[in-house]
Order: sequence, then structure tokens, then C-alpha cells
Amino acid sequence: MLSHLLSRAQVIVFTTLATAIAFAAPLVHAADAYPSRPIRLIVPFEPGGSTDLTARITAQHMSERLGQSIVVENKAGAGGNIGTDAVAKSKPDGYTLLWANVAPVAINPHLYAKMPYDAVKDLAPVGLATVFPNVLVVKAAFPADTLAQFVSRSKGELKGLTYGSAGNGSSTHLAAEWLKTELGANWLHVPYKGGGPALLAVAAGQVDMYFSSVPAALPYIKNGTLKAIGVTSLKRAPSLPDVPTIASAGLPNYEALNWNGMMAPAGTPVAVLDRLSTAMRETLESEAVRTKLTAQGAEPSPTTREAFAAYLVSESTKWGRIAKLANARIE
Repeated sequence: MLSHLLSRAQVIVFTTLATAIAFAAPLVHAADAYPSRPIRLIVPFEPGGSTDLTARITAQHMSERLGQSIVVENKAGAGGNIGTDAVAKSKPDGYTLLWANVAPVAINPHLYAKMPYDAVKDLAPVGLATVFPNVLVVKAAFPADTLAQFVSRSKGELKGLTYGSAGNGSSTHLAAEWLKTELGANWLHVPYKGGGPALLAVAAGQVDMYFSSVPAALPYIKNGTLKAIGVTSLKRAPSLPDVPTIASAGLPNYEALNWNGMMAPAGTPVAVLDRLSTAMRETLESEAVRTKLTAQGAEPSPTTREAFAAYLVSESTKWGRIAKLANARIE
């Protein structure tokens, strides 16, 4: 009788456990599913710029594929270092991501005497998103109208020219230093606090030239305030089809692009990184998103995680060489 009672008790226990497990299994699965709550996407610059706009367009459509909202948060400062560092030190769970940019990831490590993060060790690549060619613009009164004239005269009679930049160590600064060195020219650097003031300065004739983003410069080029000399990509910009590439002027390796991509804190689970990478590639390949990004002057350039990692190495190597060439340092 006692053994019979124990047997019944065991049955009751096992039945209860089985029922609990049956109900708990979907809950465990739901807890493991990613993403199960909103994601933060940190943009390391002020709102309104090209990096911010591309982040918001991509996040809006990518959230539809992930089934969770992606909240864009701007954390500007120190050339993008503050926002990038915030992500590098975040919990590696896939819920805090970085809209990476060439400056804080590939350029700043070669400029700043002290960096709060290691872009290679502290961040994990998700994928490249967009690339932006810049355009070399000169003031309306500049004594050259074509790339050939610009190159010829920069090597010859044009002495003491000035160029504006978005700040010391910015990609616009290093792009000009690279070209100056290639041409053997003697130009004076005039740094400004951001690309907007630098563009206004060349439009007003206060400096001779500036490497501007294509969308920002287009209105000035169209109304004749600025002359477009050459673009910094290896192929012509769709919005400036008549403007040659600087590379075509006997500088085949000259490519100075601004780019954005997505990164996560190092240690983020591979399954999460793969989910994000797939969702971002599908987003960037959609016609609606490509149209919106192209309207902002960006070229959608989706990649795998592995391809983005290789691209980061090549970009860091290139900009490290240019920073050394320009003797650019920020204490």
C-alpha cells in the first residue's frame, strides 16, 4: 500500500514538473530570442549630418525586419570618440549598437595621443552600410576651372593657397593633405569647427578650396557660387556625372571616402551579430531604402561581417599613413 502511494506521489510530482516545463519552454525560448526589446543605436555626431541621416533611414526600415524598434541616440563630442567609447563599454548583448564612422574608427586612433577605446579590440563589426564621396570645390574666382588646370597650376604658379577643413585631423583635412603631398603643392590649412562653417568659408571666398560632402555642396555648385574640381571616389558621383575623379589625374590610388557602418561591443554573441548583419544587408538592398539613401548622396554598400572587418583594416592602414604624412596629432 505504501509503495503504491509513493508511486502515485511520484506520478503527481513528475506530472507537475512536466506541466511546468511544458509551460516554461515557450518562455525560455522567448527570453533567448533576439531582439526581445528595443535597441539603441548610438550616432557619435550631432543630429542632421550625413551620418545621422543615414542611421535614421536604416534604423527605421531595419526595425521592421527585426520586429523591434531601433532608437537612434546622438552622443557627439571629441571627433566621434565619446559616442564610440560609450558603445565600446556597453554590455555586449546586442541592445546597444554603434553607427560607426571613418573618423572615430579608422582615423582618430592615429591622431589622438590617448584613446579611450581600442577600435579593433573593443568593437565587433556588423557590416558596412554606406559610402560617401567628397568633392573638391573651389571658390568662384579660383584661377582654374577643370581638374587638369587645377593639377597643373597647383604644381606650378599657384602658391600659398588655403584650404578649409571640418577640423584638425578630420577626413577633410587629411584628404587635402594627401592631395597636397601628391601634387608637391604648398597649401595652408585653415581648420573650422565643422563642415558647415568650412563650406560657407569657401563659398564666401575666405579660403580657396574645401573637400565637401556632395549633397552639401550641390546647391552652391548649381548656382555657380562654387566650382567642382574632382570627386574623391574611384568612380564618378551619380549626382555630379560631369565631374571627374581626382584619381583620373594620374593618382590611381587616391580614394578618400566618408563611410558609415554598424558595430557592436566586443563579446556580443555571434548569433546576434549574424542576425543584425543579415537584417542590415536586407534593409540596404531594398529599393525603398536605396532610393532614400541615394537622395542623401550616400551609396548603399552592404557587406558581410567578414568583409567589413577586412575593410576596417585597410581603412585604418591607409588613414594611419596619411596622418603620419600630414604630421597630424591631437593631444
